[in-house]
Amino acid sequence: MSPKVLETWINETLTDAEHLDIPGVILKPEHKNPISRYGIDRISFSAQGIPTETVDRVYRALFVYSVGFYELIKRCLEHTNKKYTIITNIWKVFAILLEYCCRTDYRMLIAEISKENKSELDKLDSDYQAKFQEQAANEKVLKENQEMLVKVNEELERERINER
Repeated sequence: MSPKVLETWINETLTDAEHLDIPGVILKPEHKNPISRYGIDRISFSAQGIPTETVDRVYRALFVYSVGFYELIKRCLEHTNKKYTIITNIWKVFAILLEYCCRTDYRMLIAEISKENKSELDKLDSDYQAKFQEQAANEKVLKENQEMLVKVNEELERERINER
């Protein structure tokens, strides 16, 4: 399969995953392709000194191992009534094996990405809180102005009545 086709498949699959509430999915910045958000685009790899042939191999591996492993799990589940137990056990062991292979503080890259997303979410939350406080302060000023205008209106009304 063409490396460009595989790259497109990965990018489109990541785009589809944005709407499935999958933990660790990176949604920002929206103007970038998902493959760029995760830093696995050709430009990012090239900037890190990774040769084109290796990039092609990474894309092939992502396709073959994700689709292939999923198909294998589906075949396993065809032969059992305890589908949930089997699939849970397989994914649990797969995650452990990936962590073991990774050996980076027993943390997967997904955990790091989630941490980055959490800090971005915390920043957005603090920005929201600041805007909320600003809105509340503006509302207070408007209310004070409204009360003052009501008093001025009452005073003008009294003066009008006295003039009559």
